[in-house]
Amino acid sequence: MNKTSAAAVLTAAVMMGAGTAGAVSDPVLVDLSPHTDNGRWTTVFTNEVPLQWDWPATAASAELSIVGMNGSFVTNFTEVTSNWLWRAFASDVPSAEDTYSLTLTFCGSGETVVGALTSRLSVVTGAFGETPVDPDPSGPKWAKVKENVLLPYDAGWTAATAGAATGQLMIAQAGGAAQTNALADAVGHFGWKLKHSDWGYGTFNLALTFPGTEGVWDATLTRVPDGVMFSVR
Repeated sequence: MNKTSAAAVLTAAVMMGAGTAGAVSDPVLVDLSPHTDNGRWTTVFTNEVPLQWDWPATAASAELSIVGMNGSFVTNFTEVTSNWLWRAFASDVPSAEDTYSLTLTFCGSGETVVGALTSRLSVVTGAFGETPVDPDPSGPKWAKVKENVLLPYDAGWTAATAGAATGQLMIAQAGGAAQTNALADAVGHFGWKLKHSDWGYGTFNLALTFPGTEGVWDATLTRVPDGVMFSVR
């Protein structure tokens, strides 16, 4: 048997599994596009989030700041560190939704900033097993808010906006303040902080648009004061 024939037989044997031993791993979902699949890239699916980074050669220390709607956290690194395990919440499942801004600031000698890394991650209760679903958009739960709100957005919801690169969310309180929020991505979550804020209570009109495209997603939400209300006639 010449070398060419031997190679052909060996190739066939490997492909057919004859006389060989091997193993096949379980399939793993890999998102190759952080732009079109940004919602998955920025959503937390576990209470233990491994953070990894490259340490600059000129850095002597670093500070990691994690700021969410319901609280914040800061930790410092005084030596070369390439990873850190962040426990996003104490229990196995989150008690509230939140969105976090992560900032890792590197400092050289004399506390001079030599670099920084930023990221945004969101905790969605629906990403952890079973979650209550209200299929009736006209129901009272859809139109009322009490706590801080995590608002999802995705330019891919309609063909007219699918090509957008950024978004914009306007929040206007009836008879009160208005705020226009620029969304850096076309897919993601916006954290609307209501508790301990200047928004107060009342009726709010929300309008989600994607600059450069046509169409708008709008909604009207009501926030009532905590406690018991009596109506006297």
